[in-house]
Amino acid sequence: MNGSVIVGITGHQKRRGLDWNWVNDTLRAELTALGDVSRALSSLAAGADQRFATAALELTIPVTAVLPMKGYERFLRGRDLARYHELLARCDQLVLDGTGRPNEAFLAAGRYIVDHCDVLFAVWDGMPAGAMGGTGDVVEYARRLQRR
Repeated sequence: MNGSVIVGITGHQKRRGLDWNWVNDTLRAELTALGDVSRALSSLAAGADQRFATAALELTIPVTAVLPMKGYERFLRGRDLARYHELLARCDQLVLDGTGRPNEAFLAAGRYIVDHCDVLFAVWDGMPAGAMGGTGDVVEYARRLQRR
């Protein structure tokens, strides 16, 4: 791919049978293969979002944390919360005005990432979202816009 590229992520937080080592390796390989990546966009949710941000930062790609709302960390626990704080300290931050229901804010953050990236990575099992704002909803939005 030629020119500077902005990449984004949507993906599962947890999935039985998902090989997270494979996800880490694949995200890193794909980011490297793109070449000139100028920025990565991630909501820093548990799972795929945090792993994507970690890979980007390891490759010295600046990351913007697209946070659905103020106080987003209240949705994270344990190791995921600790990783969130570690990553957030290394990212630029964009806090969206998620004042409605949390799932509406999560969907708005996913749509923001789709709208502002050139390439969207999706760590997704191909199933519809379990709740509004899930990975399936974000992928469907990207498909409607004919994003790749």
